[in-house]
Amino acid sequence: MENGFNALRDIAPGSATDFQEEVSFAQGVKASLAYKYVPFVDYMSEISTFPDQPQDGYKARDNISDDMLPYANTLLRATSPEHMDYLTDTVRRGIKTRETLDNAGIGIQFAAELFDPVNYIGIPFVRAGAFGYRALRGGTATSAVVVGQEALRDPFDPVGTGEETAMNIGSAFVMGGLLTGLATIPMQRRVQAQMDAEVELKRFEQTMTPNDGEAPDASIASSMFTDSWLYNSVTTPMKRILQSKEIPNEVKLTTLKIANDSGVLLEMNRKGQKVGNSVYQNTKQFDGEWVALQDEIMPLWGESTGKGVVSALDYTLNRSGFETWLEAIDRKSIMGKTPSDAIESQVMEKINNFYRNWEVRLGEEGLIGSKASLERVIKTRETRVSGVQKRLEGNVSGEYRSKLEAQLRRYTEEIEIARANIEDLADGAAIRPPNESLFRPRYFDLDAIVKNREAFEDILKAWFKENPQIVRMDGVKFSKKTMPTDDASIALRAKDTTDNILGMKDVTDPEVGYYGAGKSKHFKHRALDIPNELVIDFMQTNPVAIMKAYTQRVGPRYEFARQFNGASIDDVLDDVMTQMMDAGKNPEQAYAAMKDMRHLYRRVTGGVLRDPDSWDQTTAKILRDLATLNYLGKAGIATLTEPAKIMMEHGVGTTMRALFGVLNDNKLKLGGKEARLAGEAIDNLMNSAHLRLVDELNNNPFKSDIFDKMKNPFFLLNGLGPITKILKDFDSMVRSHTLIDYSVRWTQGKATKMEQEYLLRYNINLDAAQKIANAPWQKSSDGLYYANTEAWTNTIEFPATTADIISGPTGTKVGDRYSPAFYNAKSNTIRIDEEYIKDVMYELRGWENPRVEGVTPIKEGIINSPDDYVAFIKMHEVMHSLNSSKSLGFDKRTKTGLADYENAINDLAIAEIEKQARVSPDTVRDFRSALSSGILNTILMGTPADKPIISDGIAYVPMRVARKFGMKEDPEFTGYARIENGFLGMPFQFYSYSLASVNKVAAAYAHGQLKDQFLGTAIAMGLGYMVLELKTPDFVDLSFQDKLARSFDYSGVAALYSDMMYTAMSTSLALGGPNLTGGILEPRFPQRPDTLDAVTGIVGAGASTAVDISRGIADIVNGNVGEGTAELIDNAPMTGLLFVDGLFKAFGDMLENTIDGEQTGGFKRF
Repeated sequence: MENGFNALRDIAPGSATDFQEEVSFAQGVKASLAYKYVPFVDYMSEISTFPDQPQDGYKARDNISDDMLPYANTLLRATSPEHMDYLTDTVRRGIKTRETLDNAGIGIQFAAELFDPVNYIGIPFVRAGAFGYRALRGGTATSAVVVGQEALRDPFDPVGTGEETAMNIGSAFVMGGLLTGLATIPMQRRVQAQMDAEVELKRFEQTMTPNDGEAPDASIASSMFTDSWLYNSVTTPMKRILQSKEIPNEVKLTTLKIANDSGVLLEMNRKGQKVGNSVYQNTKQFDGEWVALQDEIMPLWGESTGKGVVSALDYTLNRSGFETWLEAIDRKSIMGKTPSDAIESQVMEKINNFYRNWEVRLGEEGLIGSKASLERVIKTRETRVSGVQKRLEGNVSGEYRSKLEAQLRRYTEEIEIARANIEDLADGAAIRPPNESLFRPRYFDLDAIVKNREAFEDILKAWFKENPQIVRMDGVKFSKKTMPTDDASIALRAKDTTDNILGMKDVTDPEVGYYGAGKSKHFKHRALDIPNELVIDFMQTNPVAIMKAYTQRVGPRYEFARQFNGASIDDVLDDVMTQMMDAGKNPEQAYAAMKDMRHLYRRVTGGVLRDPDSWDQTTAKILRDLATLNYLGKAGIATLTEPAKIMMEHGVGTTMRALFGVLNDNKLKLGGKEARLAGEAIDNLMNSAHLRLVDELNNNPFKSDIFDKMKNPFFLLNGLGPITKILKDFDSMVRSHTLIDYSVRWTQGKATKMEQEYLLRYNINLDAAQKIANAPWQKSSDGLYYANTEAWTNTIEFPATTADIISGPTGTKVGDRYSPAFYNAKSNTIRIDEEYIKDVMYELRGWENPRVEGVTPIKEGIINSPDDYVAFIKMHEVMHSLNSSKSLGFDKRTKTGLADYENAINDLAIAEIEKQARVSPDTVRDFRSALSSGILNTILMGTPADKPIISDGIAYVPMRVARKFGMKEDPEFTGYARIENGFLGMPFQFYSYSLASVNKVAAAYAHGQLKDQFLGTAIAMGLGYMVLELKTPDFVDLSFQDKLARSFDYSGVAALYSDMMYTAMSTSLALGGPNLTGGILEPRFPQRPDTLDAVTGIVGAGASTAVDISRGIADIVNGNVGEGTAELIDNAPMTGLLFVDGLFKAFGDMLENTIDGEQTGGFKRF
């Protein structure tokens, strides 16, 4: 019998020994949790599996072995031999669990209690006071709840005793005193929730099949919260479009197609409809490609050096050595040199294949020049010309008519340019640049050019001298022109070319960073057709950085073209204008929607900023970096509440089973691998872990100052990087199970309303769920599904079966021979050891010479690889589950009957394999997209859909207002003047997480999209209190209500709103006003009246850092050297790290006392 806690059962009971086994920490934790929760789970599994009446006259009392007599009260309820075996097994495992706990040291037992989430639930609800008072209150509360917990354990624990129960309650008093309390949710609430779910499911089933004539409603699902001003006041481009009653539904769908992140439930999801993956969502998987390539190459580096690879959580020892080695090999490839050995040859081929794949993709979508793509441009533009002309023939006037005429001119010009391109481009010409044998991007190293400009211009002069002919556009025609070759003209041309390169605002913009031979409107040709090998010393040459930059900028452009059939953003916005006008809206309303959509597009495709190197952007970045490297020294601690969000998403039970899986055999690696393939959990490779908390814009990934270099080690030392990686890997592991489990349940008609809506929100409808349910996932003995999507593409789908398919060692022998696969009809379970079949059985080629007498060999062509063999055996067992020997008319009791039955099952399996559909790449992409989006919606980071425009340091002013101030209309954002200033976004520097939580947590609560929101919230509050205790200095004594409010604040459940409340409170006090809570709560930090503090509190941490540094300098200038120096130290990068913070503060106090001779008190730098 298998259930979700079988990871705890695979411990063979042994005889007593004279020594104690050493118990590891993981074993102690596992045993502690198993002791508390497994008896009840076992009992629930038992009553759902075995009948309560004896089968065929079975008498339990005659089948109890002597060693089991002490547990007869439990065993007497067995109704069959299988039931007796199950109960005996539970007894033996209970004994073994107690032996493990007995052998564990007191330290391990105490630490194990920290992993029991129940211990944290009630922490914030214990009143403040002395430790003894709090311990008394906490211990009393804890022991009271453990009485209920024991009521769930003791009656179902066959090994338990009354003395044990009393001891547990007493121990809970002590542990609860130390952890300050706990609470729990009555089981009745769960029962009632299940009853409510069944009623809702019946109601939901009536609405889940959408009417073919019904247009999908792309609005955010209605709820008291999402319909309120509280939600809508946090305005974002996505929210404005989706929540507007003035915007047509097709415009909303287009917006979702660009930037949806599945963060909120939509009305169409409630009606059984999905949106489809957005450009933003599908682009994430491209990051998984370059990461996978790096993962393939890194072991080759370890092999070449003979030292292997030492890496943990994506932090690699001597990573700079790896990148230098890789750069040298790729440099050889670009220069056309021969690899020195087989390893270099492999590396070159892998990198070249990476770009070949992109070459094919871009060619298919017409993003690089080819005759076929240009002909497609002409055809689509001619269709658009015809449509605009028809509209102009109608009753169209005013501003809309002017816009249509402008569209017509643009389409006509693009047709002429495309025709000129075709004339210039020979049929079948290579799409890579002239003079290049490899398809590669070229990103100039601007710093290298500035440093050695003369040498760079000398190279250009030599090239221009030998290659004077250029292609230039005259009007809409391309013509070849021979340039002057005298020294003065060539020198001037080289200077102008260099100035143009150095003047590029964004070197990774696909318009200048990608170079194709054609003159496509989307990706322009390379103006400087000099071979890369000649200017390689002035190019970016780190292959990992280049692949990352290329993927991030070209990937979204490609995906946009793929989803919109080659249309540009201008084309899409032309359609939006038409849709808005057809809906009876005025041009201003259309411009507002177009502005928000284009800004979302900019966020998704990169390059939001036009001038990232301006003085204001540069200054703002320095201030933001200083604040980041100082304020976030304890950022890792703040993430300790996030396991509660995982529990809310997937349910406490599933999360705990996953935890057992990690403790049992480190299944975390499987989750991490799936996350990587989906483009997630790679924050440490992307140097982006801090973006979970910090809003940061940088168009140029190659530009790295001293602060940028400090960030990765800083977020390693403060714990944010490693903890983020672990949490994302763990959520990926649990989420893979959830997505497959919900899909299987839906195909079986068992999914609840919430589960179906959840899948639809992540763009998995019933058809997609069926494909996922039929994919070759694995299921472990602990009841968790593991995706293994690398094995999905082009493998067969399996027919539906009610049998439980469990992967892993079967532990079963037939005689002396291990049985790696079988179907157990009594338990309706298929067990299959896939690794053994691939690694051992395939080499024996048993299908060619079956061991069972009379069974014929499998015909050729069915099994051609280890994966094929696994698929055949799995299909064979599935056929067993669907076709008994009796139903097929065979008598297995005879050799002939058994052989005939097996032959018939083989024939059925072969027929299914030959007719079954193959898992398509679309199914893999849909699953990975849901996985990636789900991880990002749980381990939160603000997405393009979450943030207001001003957080980018940009503001749009309607022209009706802008004209009054002499501002001009922006050429891209029709109807608006555009302001870009680095200081505008500074107030939102640390709001990435908080803004994300509005949609991903608060709205998820309102929409019922959390599996276990009540218990999860309670655990989040408890963990929030733990964070509070870790971050609060010993000399600060908080009241009960402050502890409760701060625990809620740190829990992340309503991060933005609680943060706004505390900011408003501090601002009021700084302005000399009242405490807005009437004194019930205190501000986070002591605040005296100070107008400057009030201003900096609003404008952000960067400004606050600047003020503090200025005050420190002013103090030194005015003679207060100690105080000023302490202020500067307090605001220096890295000094806020948890393990050095106290030392630096003590050092600052010492300086003040020693140099200035006065005591300033402990609150100053709190």
